[in-house]
Amino acid sequence: MNPVAAFDEEILWEGRPTWRAWASKWIAGWVLLPVVVGIFLLLSVWIRTRSTRWKVTSRRIEIETGFLSKRVDTLELWRIRDVEFRQTLVDRMAGVSSLWITAHDSNLPMLEVHGAPGNRGLYDRLMAAVMQSRQQRGIMNLNP
Repeated sequence: MNPVAAFDEEILWEGRPTWRAWASKWIAGWVLLPVVVGIFLLLSVWIRTRSTRWKVTSRRIEIETGFLSKRVDTLELWRIRDVEFRQTLVDRMAGVSSLWITAHDSNLPMLEVHGAPGNRGLYDRLMAAVMQSRQQRGIMNLNP
């Protein structure tokens, strides 16, 4: 190879293809991106709503979880130490709330019932059922 020939080489252009070469795909990608993200968000919400089920009775709370396989946990009401009613601004606008339950239970020491009815009716009825369940078992206080 001639060393003089290497110095005679002139670069006419160097670069990468611009996005404008695929402008229609680039624009379509940005337009459809929210749709794809929206589909994933909606799918995750749908799976969460279908994979969790709560049953609150006058004696216990049953939590059924799982989408393809199922698991059922039970929390007896007399084991409950505290129940909190929580409602964010978005929850208030949507008409839902969360019940945060603290219990003396090794499997379920803390439980959140997210998506409960927005009024305090369930909270009040649950608190009354907890007190009645404690009285029936002769338990007055479950503090540590």
